[in-house]
Parts: sequence; C-alpha cells; structure tokens
Amino acid sequence: MEVVNKRIIQNIFLSYFPRISNNKLPLKDIKAAEGIMQCCMSEQGYNYLVCPEGHEEKIQSHSCKHRSCPICADKSRHEWIEAQKGRLLDCAHYHVIFTLPHEYLTLWQYNRKWFTKALFKASRDTQIELLEDERYLGATPGIVMTLHSWGRQLNHPPIFTVW
Repeated sequence: MEVVNKRIIQNIFLSYFPRISNNKLPLKDIKAAEGIMQCCMSEQGYNYLVCPEGHEEKIQSHSCKHRSCPICADKSRHEWIEAQKGRLLDCAHYHVIFTLPHEYLTLWQYNRKWFTKALFKASRDTQIELLEDERYLGATPGIVMTLHSWGRQLNHPPIFTVW
C-alpha cells in the first residue's frame, strides 16, 4: 500500500473517529484508533537528522508501532504473507470452508463429539461425491480437514476447513 493510501486511512480516522468514539468501544479498539490517528504526527515525537557534512537534513517522525496501523504494520504484514505463501501446497488446490449454521450452535455445544464427527463426515462425503463427478473434476480428491473455533476451549462457533 502506498504512503498516500495509508494517509487516507489515517485521515478517515481523524475525521470520523471522534464522532463515533462516544459509543462504548473496547479499550483495544480505542488504542488502535488513537495509534493510527497519531502515527508519524508531532504528538508521537520526531528525530531531527542532520548530515555531519551538511548535505541533508531530515525530520523523521516517530510511528505508533501498533499492529493495526496501516503505516506501521505494512512490513510485518508483508513478511507474514510471504511466510504463509511458503506453507501453501505445491500443487493446484482449493480451500473450502464449511461454516456451521447459527441455528445449530446449541446442538453443537451439547453434542460436540457426535456433531463434529457428523459434520466432518457430511463435508467429506459431499466433496468426494461432487469431485468424483465428471462434470466437476472427475477424480478422487485428497482432503485435509481442520476444525477452527473462535476460542481455545472450542466454546464458540466452529468452522470446518477442507483442503
């Protein structure tokens, strides 16, 4: 993302965040917004860099270093993306996600083992049936399935990923 686009995002926060900040937002969101609004601004401070030979002078603004800031997080975001590319399968593949409908969450919470097994089986069987059909792929797929949840205790809606 170009510096100009990053500044546009910062300007949006500067223009609109004060209007919506009266709402009860989590502290982490407020800190992120404040970091984005103050990043590379005089409020963060700056260094005045001078060449000893008198060739160049430069003001270097301090950044907020917040992970949500489009200015500061750019380098680490690109590094993360490159690391993820290295984890991809070295072949043609599709990433398919099955999400449990909200209406079934209560059933899942009280019957986790059975429900998880049934959903994995249904997801796998559906993929195999469709992909073995000549109209789609005409081959038996290799499938890797994982269970994603919003919490470590698996107490939130599960998401099923099929590779």
